[in-house]
Amino acid sequence: MGRRERPLDPADGPVAQFAYELRKLRREAGGITYRAMARQAHYSAATLAHAAAGERLASLPVTLAYVEACGGDRDDWERRWHRAAQDTAEESRAADDDAEAPYPGLARFEASDSERFFGRDHLVGQLVGLVRDKDFVVLTGASGSGKSSLLRAGLIPHLQRTDPPRVRPATIRILTPGPHPARTHADVLDPRTTRSGTVIVVDQFEELFTLCADPAERKGFLDLLFTAVGPDHGIRVVVAVRADFYGHCARYRRLAQAAQEATLLVAPMSTEELRETIVKPAALGGLIVERTLTSRIVAEIQDEPGGLPLMSHALLETWRRRRGRALGEAAYDAAGGIHGAIARTAEDLYESLTGRQADTARRILLRLVSPGQGTGDTRRPTQRTELTALGVHADADTDVVLERLARARLITLDEDTVDLAHEAVLTAWPRLRTWIDEDRERLRSQHRLTEAATTWQDLGRDAGSLYRGVQLSTAEEQFGATDDLTPLEREFLDAGLDARRGEQRGRRTRTVVLSVLVVLSLVAALVAWQQNQSGERRRIEAEARRLVGVAESLRLSDPVTAMRLSLAAWRVADLPETRSALLGAAAQRNQDVFTDPDGTDETMRHLSADGSTLLSVGTDQVTRWDVGTRRRTATWPGLGEAAKDVGFIRADASWIPEFDGGRAALRNLATGSRDGTPLAVADGGVEMGPSGRSLLVHHAEGSERRVQLWDARSRRKLLEITRDTNAKVDGATGSQVEWARLTAHMHRQRKDGRGTALTDDPAFTDAAVSADDRLLALCVPGERFELWDVTEKRRLPAPWLPRATIEQCVKERIEFTPDGRYLGLIDTTGFRAWEVSSGKELPAVVYPGLKIARLSADGAFLVASDGEEILVWRMDSPDFPVVRHQLAGETVQEIRVDTEAGIVRYLGGPEGSWGPSVHTLNVGSAVNARWEPSAALAVEFGPDGRTLAVARVDEDGKHLRFRVLDGRTGRLLAQPPPLPCPAPSEDAAFGGCDALLAIDSTGKELAYGVVNLASAPPTTKVSLYDIPRQRVTTSLDADEVGTEVLSDIAFGADDRSLLLSPVPGSVPETTRVWDLRRRTTVGTLPGSVGAVTSRPDGDLLVTERGQAYRMPAGTRLPSVRSPGKSTALAFSPDGDHLAVGDGSGRVVLWDGRLGRRLGVLADPDTTTYQYVSALAFSRDGRTLAVAGDEGTLQLWDVSSRRRIGSPLVTPGDTVRALAFGPDGGTLYAAGDHAPLQTYEISPDRAARTVCRRVGTGLSRDDWDRYVQDVAYRQSCPRA
Repeated sequence: MGRRERPLDPADGPVAQFAYELRKLRREAGGITYRAMARQAHYSAATLAHAAAGERLASLPVTLAYVEACGGDRDDWERRWHRAAQDTAEESRAADDDAEAPYPGLARFEASDSERFFGRDHLVGQLVGLVRDKDFVVLTGASGSGKSSLLRAGLIPHLQRTDPPRVRPATIRILTPGPHPARTHADVLDPRTTRSGTVIVVDQFEELFTLCADPAERKGFLDLLFTAVGPDHGIRVVVAVRADFYGHCARYRRLAQAAQEATLLVAPMSTEELRETIVKPAALGGLIVERTLTSRIVAEIQDEPGGLPLMSHALLETWRRRRGRALGEAAYDAAGGIHGAIARTAEDLYESLTGRQADTARRILLRLVSPGQGTGDTRRPTQRTELTALGVHADADTDVVLERLARARLITLDEDTVDLAHEAVLTAWPRLRTWIDEDRERLRSQHRLTEAATTWQDLGRDAGSLYRGVQLSTAEEQFGATDDLTPLEREFLDAGLDARRGEQRGRRTRTVVLSVLVVLSLVAALVAWQQNQSGERRRIEAEARRLVGVAESLRLSDPVTAMRLSLAAWRVADLPETRSALLGAAAQRNQDVFTDPDGTDETMRHLSADGSTLLSVGTDQVTRWDVGTRRRTATWPGLGEAAKDVGFIRADASWIPEFDGGRAALRNLATGSRDGTPLAVADGGVEMGPSGRSLLVHHAEGSERRVQLWDARSRRKLLEITRDTNAKVDGATGSQVEWARLTAHMHRQRKDGRGTALTDDPAFTDAAVSADDRLLALCVPGERFELWDVTEKRRLPAPWLPRATIEQCVKERIEFTPDGRYLGLIDTTGFRAWEVSSGKELPAVVYPGLKIARLSADGAFLVASDGEEILVWRMDSPDFPVVRHQLAGETVQEIRVDTEAGIVRYLGGPEGSWGPSVHTLNVGSAVNARWEPSAALAVEFGPDGRTLAVARVDEDGKHLRFRVLDGRTGRLLAQPPPLPCPAPSEDAAFGGCDALLAIDSTGKELAYGVVNLASAPPTTKVSLYDIPRQRVTTSLDADEVGTEVLSDIAFGADDRSLLLSPVPGSVPETTRVWDLRRRTTVGTLPGSVGAVTSRPDGDLLVTERGQAYRMPAGTRLPSVRSPGKSTALAFSPDGDHLAVGDGSGRVVLWDGRLGRRLGVLADPDTTTYQYVSALAFSRDGRTLAVAGDEGTLQLWDVSSRRRIGSPLVTPGDTVRALAFGPDGGTLYAAGDHAPLQTYEISPDRAARTVCRRVGTGLSRDDWDRYVQDVAYRQSCPRA
């Protein structure tokens, strides 16, 4: 039985309504399983399940495949789909906060927006050309001319897509100078830690002159830039500077010289470019811009210097006011047009604020401005802590004002930084311009005060850095009576005033002061010593961070050294960065890369059947390598010129096949000489059989194609098959048509092991031999694959085999499993396999685009590649891959899986040549994990992971089986009585039954139940079970539970009640609070809440449907404090944080009171869609584990919102439940099929894992090579 589908409320919108109707269709079709549907539809079960998930509208082809599999009316459902798509588009106007706008407004375009970045193709081409030719490029233009967008959405995507791949940048890094550029970006600009081929993009370069007040720091940053682009470093730099600051570049000789050599001016757009910018982004979203509006905007913007952000914001506001699909002049006028849209947005917001909030907004906005001196005003990115500390009402108003300013897109909130969305706000909003003009000198003084206070703080509040004299008097006059200073600024000013009063008193207390000075001198000496110690510590920490960077750069090319460096970095300094690198090393799939040190581009290489051996065949030498130990196990003379005539070989044989004047010959590896005379004519190619004892010979003569199988030892012909491929135009058979097409369009490359064309003869049949040489499979284009008994020399009946295609014959897409039991085939839909003895087809792997595939020795796993990833499937559950590993641009030429060792090995290298490297991946958790064939219906951890409850359909298919396990060992603790589950199906959402599970806060009581969906009406039974005593303590019958279908149950915070939540659409749709002692309803919550989580103090309950309630009263919080609909929820143990996972894979962090959103955890690199399936906080609340429905499991640091290490390696199925152990050093995970996985995540345990994987730490020689100025340390304890 498959896992339970989440309940759907058809009132949630057109997508939910459409998915609800799809589910209804499947129910009316008898509850057909997704697996059965997949076999008919040729889409995976997961794809079909997503179509009815209600999270997004499925594509039309997937929808129609779903409908046809359920016997629905194709035409009717196509009309329904178009209606749902139209309703979804119309709904977007009412949900603009969630919809993706076609225009960024005042925000810049990012790299992810490249598809909707138009009008700058010519300029992008010029910039790319400069970057390729010059090491240092300056991009300049007026404010608002689009420099930042040109860099991010134009230059960077173009460089990332550059062909060929070898000329692409190794890395692209973007930075802005900020107030301390040299200090902030020293690591990024260090050529020792930055890979050759890196492109560094410095945006907002004018910040070097506006925010950096220290000339020495400014010069230091420029020195770092020009050192990075020095000879032999291979690093290029692109800077973007506002035109009115371009003259500042002349103050620095090297910068001026670079600007003279390579500067690109961003000129205004042409009329045609402006039209593209207006019309094409809307068209991508299925919208149109009226022609009259387009012409009007072009006319208005052409003579407006730096007007692009004004136009973008006006278009954004027009889009928000659109009617239907058209953006027209009425909406444009309502928005305020080019010259009024920003002001209208800002004024509307300002007028909606309370008096106190308006005052807070003024103070915030002025803090975000850097007044110009002879130049225009600029933005001033500011730490959020500086703004939240302003004034006496900061706690009450600042967060509200910041959120509303960001929602209006006037400012941007980027983790801890607040910034104006664009400098256009400074000039386009009259009220803000007036504020700046009125307080210009005061703003300059305030920024100087902020800088001085920060310096004072950095220097340990050194009295020598306080204001004195005129500076102090001026600051006292300007800020003495105001409350718009931060606490640090107020303390700095007050300290200066106190110091002045102290100096006045000093004249009267000179003797005391002299005594104090003696003491201070001693303290100063102590401080100097401490600072020296502190400096040494900072130096060591910097080296540890550098080692982390080096390890990351080697993670793909030299994973063993990368793991050792990560471990060494943590041994040098225990820092968040080094702990993250250590956990990443412990979890990384890349185990090793062995590169053949011998040979040339012409050297041929092959892996043995188990992947443990590499055979390297070259002109000078033939070598056999043990891949694991990297040792030569045999060496023979090279083949000289004969190497080019070698056929396809096996890595563990003692001979190799080759051509000799168009005939097949054998060469003895030990002697280097040929064995006897050539065997047979073989102008079509020769190849060794998988046993290493047989030889396949291909020959073409006229229209005749011949395949022979020879015994290499006895030189005896075992089998010969001849086919006439003559094709006729009239009345041609299917095979003849295929042959005619093949002859006309393709020429098969003779098999020389590499695929190098040695003949122009037309293509011919292909063949595959079993490992025992008893069976041969023949590929004949247009005919069914043939199966031959070699011993009896006869064709076996195999009507179950499909017809062969040209591609399958040419690209050798058929292969026997190593034990000969199965015959596997790559086709257009994925991979298929049949049991040879019976013809029974195994469950198909539906994954179009596979290029290479191989079954494990026992046929239990399939390892394959589509050119982008390495993928592994379990053949008994092939709905989804249990391993997905992204390739780094190499071409996979051979691939092997060793399930006993838990590894995958593949031979990879540049396309068109023999791969020189064998990559080893650790897949042990996927292939060795205990695996239940049926998916769990419910999984639940108790507190601290001590207990785990699992519900599955019993083997008899008529009962639900509940088991309580020890969450740490998987040992069975208790087995509650099973509950009846009539009319089973693979999906409990339609027919059959569904499971309910909950564990109380002590981990000693289990609430479990079954929802009988087959009865009329559906009924629910819930029982309570004492886990230590292993007995049922009470049961709730149908009259008590009610007749509605429950979607979830949960214990109340006091463990004295159960929350009974019905599915959406129940009557009444009310969640009841059931008192377990009084056996009655003691409260209700409006609506169906679904899964819930309670804050540890029990005062707040949050539901997966976005409701929040004050408990025990059940008062619902206002919708403004709703976290939104979710797929997973978790409170931190202290109740300070709430994590909310959604269907896009994103996790939003809220404060524990739901007062404000704290941040978003999202992987910027992912391109796959998966929902968050489980969440768990560590006991100290500092770490969050996030699981996805495709088997991903990632740790996050809560305070920094950053990932900790690489994703943890899972068995690949959906992770349903997570729990941290009591010490926080262990994470437990339970999935649909894998009952329990344990991860040791404390640094000490991770270090032991790394040592076990690499054997030893860095040697002394490697330490000296990689580590600078830190004494050698033993990374791994001696055995």
